[in-house]
Amino acid sequence: MTTIPRDFIDLVLTKTDIVDLIDARVPLRKKTGSNFFACCPFHQEKSASFSVSQTKQFYYCFGCGAHGNAIDFLIQFDRLSFPESIETLAKQIGMEVPRDTNSSEKKINHAALNDLLKKISDDYQMQLREQPRAIQYLKNRGLTGVMAKKFEIGYAPAGWDHVLQKFSAEKKQLFEVGMLIKKDDGGAYDRFRDRIMFPIHDRRGKIIGFGGRIIDQGEPKYLNSPETILFQKGHELYGLHHAMQANRELKRVLIVEGYMDVISLFQNEITYAVATLGTATTANHLNRLFRYTSEIIFCFDGDNAGRTAASRALHVVLPVMRDGIQIRFMFLPDGEDPDTLVRKEGKNAFEERMQKSATLSQFFFQSIATQTDLNTTDGRARFVKLCTEQLKQLPETFFKQLMFDELAKKARMDVQQLQQSRTTKTISSKTTSNKKPPSLLRLAITLLIQNPALALSYEDTLPSLESPGFQLLTQCFAIAKTNPQMNTGMMLEFFRDQPEGKLLAQLAQVEHMIPEHGIQTEFLGALNHFKKLSQQQIIGQLLAKAAMGDLSKEEKYALQELVSATKL
Repeated sequence: MTTIPRDFIDLVLTKTDIVDLIDARVPLRKKTGSNFFACCPFHQEKSASFSVSQTKQFYYCFGCGAHGNAIDFLIQFDRLSFPESIETLAKQIGMEVPRDTNSSEKKINHAALNDLLKKISDDYQMQLREQPRAIQYLKNRGLTGVMAKKFEIGYAPAGWDHVLQKFSAEKKQLFEVGMLIKKDDGGAYDRFRDRIMFPIHDRRGKIIGFGGRIIDQGEPKYLNSPETILFQKGHELYGLHHAMQANRELKRVLIVEGYMDVISLFQNEITYAVATLGTATTANHLNRLFRYTSEIIFCFDGDNAGRTAASRALHVVLPVMRDGIQIRFMFLPDGEDPDTLVRKEGKNAFEERMQKSATLSQFFFQSIATQTDLNTTDGRARFVKLCTEQLKQLPETFFKQLMFDELAKKARMDVQQLQQSRTTKTISSKTTSNKKPPSLLRLAITLLIQNPALALSYEDTLPSLESPGFQLLTQCFAIAKTNPQMNTGMMLEFFRDQPEGKLLAQLAQVEHMIPEHGIQTEFLGALNHFKKLSQQQIIGQLLAKAAMGDLSKEEKYALQELVSATKL
């Protein structure tokens, strides 16, 4: 959770004009209405589908779906973190970011925890110098002293309490960063023992956790820090910091499995490898890498397990794929991993393998082709069905269109025939859905998210209504009431990283076809309708209770009043 006060975030968004912010980076041109348009900076296109609303302080791309407020734009375009985006906006309006000292949440000093992990890392490096057995292990793996120092490799002693004793004054913080494990009797012991230690850095170079590799036989072979306030394995990549330091521009990134793979490749002048940390590649990993490179190569073993892992990675890639991104799938010879292979054949041969590796489209169609027979009509029909089911996950990009074009060729279908089939299904689906008008509740939320000031025009409190989605309307209504200057971009900020955020972002750009002068009347009419529904629900509950003979004197009076009110 951020320690930046919510009031300050609202103030920054109020004082920031998203049109000026984006126009300084992506030239905008005015069109009809209050919106500005440009070719989307997040995917390649020829027509301007990137819309920026000055009144809503919100942007949306009708091509790739990119959307958000001023903070989101800096996160996506300038590749900043959330706090960095706030700091950038604050600086532009001549303000400094305060820290929330009144929060009831427990305060955690991230810098102090980073410093503690750095001290532990320094100690592990000292321990390594005194352990010939550990040094010999690294030498046997072909690692030089220069690389060991560069990656700050160390050694965790075999005892149960080395870190616990050495840093006893910071015992509480040791638990917070996952360096200790609590015993049943209330005591504690070191998490890492008799292991080669690999510090894990964030993109700034701060140590956020460790990975430990056992020297002899034993399980688990690799042990990572647990999830902590500093370290989330689904977001971090080992070696990314070093790759960014070594390359002014990351033209490509190679995703491998282990620490030693990254270090060995780096030692052999392949300085753009990263490794996931005890988990498969996630969408968070990919979205982070998209900030820094346009080409990603997955590296897998050539056996069945490697093929299965590649298929899992493919499913993660498809929903986040963008135009301008090149994805490849590289499979190694049996019995080899990147560490052994690069030492055996050298940089040039290894990079040649990367160049010859399968593109996303090649691997996609090859993997599905193994599940059917393309020489038969039935097989090709199944092939089209299987491919289409997965390709639906792709965002609406040029890449998606090209994949369907390639599908038509492989299935021996006319491209226009396949396109017509897709279009017919889409139109049929839209026609069916369009026959059903949007619900009144959905319309009310749409109008409110696009015009937060509407909440100020309703002087009564919202009724309580047992209906799916009504709680979201109540939540939006309460937020809109807090600030007369509330706009769409500010409203959406309250729902950052929440499941409702995606729905509200979609509603923020819906064309509801209600004229400007009729919006308030439509919204207030909806709220009055909800009030009547609420009264009817309460009447139904009281009547059901009355049938049991359990109504109190107060409830009888309330029932009489409600029945009279609904007759008006």
